[in-house]
Amino acid sequence: MNSKEQTNKKAILLAHFGTTFPSALVSLTNTKRMIQERLPGIKIKISFTSNIIRGIWRKRRSDREKWLAQGVPDEVLDAQSILGAIGALQDDGYRTIIVQPTHIAHGEQYEDLSSYIAGLNGIKTVKERWMPFDKIVVSRPALGTHGVMHDYHDDMKEVVSVLEPDVEIARREKSLLVYVGHGNEYFSTGIYIETQNEFRKQYPDVLTFIGQVEGYPDLDDFLQEIVATNIKRVVLKPFMLTAGDHAHNDIAGDDDDSWANRLREQGIEVINVMEGLGSNDGFASLYAKRIIETASDNGIVLNG
Repeated sequence: MNSKEQTNKKAILLAHFGTTFPSALVSLTNTKRMIQERLPGIKIKISFTSNIIRGIWRKRRSDREKWLAQGVPDEVLDAQSILGAIGALQDDGYRTIIVQPTHIAHGEQYEDLSSYIAGLNGIKTVKERWMPFDKIVVSRPALGTHGVMHDYHDDMKEVVSVLEPDVEIARREKSLLVYVGHGNEYFSTGIYIETQNEFRKQYPDVLTFIGQVEGYPDLDDFLQEIVATNIKRVVLKPFMLTAGDHAHNDIAGDDDDSWANRLREQGIEVINVMEGLGSNDGFASLYAKRIIETASDNGIVLNG
């Protein structure tokens, strides 16, 4: 290699929101595992985009052995911000980076992440060979994004297809299936209504609802519709990558206003499934598919 040329290795950076619940980490580790299986030999690094969550893990590092004994990986204890992780990769010679968000839908967090990557791509050096990146690109979330290159309807249908195991639980329990996503108050959450309708198309024998912790629809928007079905049993599950804080508090918590307790107030039996979507191998593998497609779109050959 010419001494004036930079090393240009390839890496994948997973942009997780993050979680403070050790029990929820299985969804993150499984997602990485399924991607690595599809893309052996490629460097995969994780980042946590939440400042609060990173701060909590930073404090926990002072008792590292305690958390390691609970199965918490070093990479979680040492998780960096998206910019910190990109900087560390670039410093190690990784100048072709695919950033894969593990968001479910295109909302505020995905928009911010895209802005970060656009900003990094705006860096220009006097001599082109000293550019910090050869290519740094952002992939799309599970349910896709707008644009003509990849039809988000196809992404949505893929997601619904791989979540058949959840439908099977509801089918076996002769119950409704109620998912709870994070949602967003600043972006339209209509994609969740479309996804709900796709569940009903693919699995017409199980009535599925998808609500949000933030944004439309919340439980108030369809609680009476649930009651009107006269089905007195609900499988309640987070429509999120991990079963973390929202899952254990907003969805299945002990407070009167949790989704589980509000359903119980209506005489409905609640079967809580505290498992993130990332624990489903098929769902986790979709992120590998998104990465492979993004690499192809940008002329990146993922050969190690």
